[in-house]
Amino acid sequence: MVSNLRFEGIKVTRALLALACLLGMAIPIVSAYAAEPVKIGVLSFRPKPQTLTQWQPLAAVLKQAMPEHDFIVKELPYSDLEMDVAARQLDFVITNPAHYILLAKRNGLSAPLATLAADAQGKAVTVSGGVIFSRAGQAKINSLADLRGKTIAATGTGSVGGYQAQAYELKQAGIRLPQDAKLLITGTPHDNAVEAVLAGRADAGFVHTGALEAMAHEGKLDMAQLKIINRQNLPGFSAQASTRLYPQWPFAALPHVDENLSRHVATALFLLEDNSVAA
Repeated sequence: MVSNLRFEGIKVTRALLALACLLGMAIPIVSAYAAEPVKIGVLSFRPKPQTLTQWQPLAAVLKQAMPEHDFIVKELPYSDLEMDVAARQLDFVITNPAHYILLAKRNGLSAPLATLAADAQGKAVTVSGGVIFSRAGQAKINSLADLRGKTIAATGTGSVGGYQAQAYELKQAGIRLPQDAKLLITGTPHDNAVEAVLAGRADAGFVHTGALEAMAHEGKLDMAQLKIINRQNLPGFSAQASTRLYPQWPFAALPHVDENLSRHVATALFLLEDNSVAA
């Protein structure tokens, strides 16, 4: 009985040593096939925490669909996004339509793999625009014509919803920017333009549609503090708007990205369920 026990013990020991050797040999094999990082650059027009909260679930869904990759969301302002695209530090980009056209011309981005359908009070909205606003007590600003010679706060001139859509409406009304008004460039997020108007540093401000509602939802703004200039009544569009509407943001690949990966990402995007957190 004793000899049998010793024999079994020796067999177990040998088996454990053999297993340890196999595991040691397997370590470089596993590391050689570690998940490959895939970086998604998102233009940030809201503060960083809100941007990451909005987009992080998408990274998790893409990881579930393609476990061989680790999807990393990077929220970036205009200048940093442009530098990272130029340096090939990103694989995919989500940005506004005008910025996409600029990056595509400069850096050869792919055609849009998909375009955003944003959630607006439970409805999918595939278009967006801009808002022009002033303080509610600003009695001398009630129309586009009243903005001539005034100071206007905007995050920058590269944003469709944060500047270009509004500038076009003003041009149609005979006011050219920046010649006919003074621009106060606040930088992102769009909250900065709102704060500049409320603080009296600017007479009026430009923001992307939905930004005011988001700030109000977060408790950062009382909508009664503001007056919407050139308010539009747009069927099926619930957010405040002062301009016509344009296609939502495109999702595109950088030229170095493998076509198979792009196809798989596009497929995963279109398979998102409407009621999912990622969607």
